[in-house]
Order: sequence, then C-alpha cells, then structure tokens
Amino acid sequence: MDEKALILSLQEGCVPAFNTIFSIHHKRIYNFCRHLYQSSDEAQETVQRVFIALWEQRLQVDEKKPLASYLYTIARYIVYQEFRKQVYKKAAFDHFILNSIDLNESTMEEVVYNELLSFLKSIIETLPPRQREIFKLSRFSGLTYRQIAEYLGITENTVDTQIRRALAFVRHKYEYHYQ
Repeated sequence: MDEKALILSLQEGCVPAFNTIFSIHHKRIYNFCRHLYQSSDEAQETVQRVFIALWEQRLQVDEKKPLASYLYTIARYIVYQEFRKQVYKKAAFDHFILNSIDLNESTMEEVVYNELLSFLKSIIETLPPRQREIFKLSRFSGLTYRQIAEYLGITENTVDTQIRRALAFVRHKYEYHYQ
C-alpha cells in the first residue's frame, strides 16, 4: 500500500493503516526525539504523543504531502512546548530557591519567602540520601544528567528517574502543606 492510500485509510479511521504508519515511522521519530532529550523515557513519551496527535488530527493530514514531514512537525512542536515548560519551571524554581529577596520588599513578603524556602529545603533534606545528592547536583550545582551520571558512576536513566521521583515528592509535599 502506498503512502497516499495509507493516509486515506487513516482518515477513514482504519486502525491497521495507523499501525502500519506507526511501524514505518516510529523508529525515526524516536531517534529524532532522543537526540533532543536527555532521557529515552522522555523521547518515547513524545513519540506516543506524536502518534496520538496524528490519530486525533487524521482528517487534517494532506495525502499529497509526505507524512514524515507532518510527523516531524508535530514532534518538533511537542518538544518545543516541553522545553518551554521546563525552562519556565526551572527559572521559577531557581528564582524561588536561589535568589534572595530584594531588601526593599515588605517584611511580610520576606517572612513568607523565608518560611517557604525553609520548608522546601526541609523537604529536600528528607529525600533518600542518593536521591537528595542527585537532586542537589542537578538543581543547585547545575550539572547535566550526563555529568551527574559520570560523576556518580550511574546511568543517565537512573539520574532521570531519581530527579523525577524527587520532584514528584517535593511537589506532593508542597501541595499537601499549602492546600
């Protein structure tokens, strides 16, 4: 079956056509995403999101244009959005934790800031020792996952997993405390 026929079948909701497209393009889209992310889990998650978007937007796919281009466009958009979210989150987190408050701000804001900073630091200190070390190397020392992995003699995947767990734990404790 040629690509145009596959796209037309996809537009009609044909699951086998979708599966064929997935099997043809999955590895290339994954490799593209893997070059952009530090973890294979993030790359795989993005690939899944690309193909979900393909299915949801199947009626908009132009059968006259290469499907690979369409898939790469979706992947680039998703990666861009994720990077953008990560940059905003990291900037807010870094600003909150690493920057001191301007002395011209009100005393009340300074008290709240210091209380929150102290609370976050205490949460971080309750992490398991290895997870805490990895988290601090990432967030406070600014090391990349690769640098942390090399420094500690572990895999990048382990670093990624430990940081995800630490962030989930910190988020959970913060939300529970400030509900």
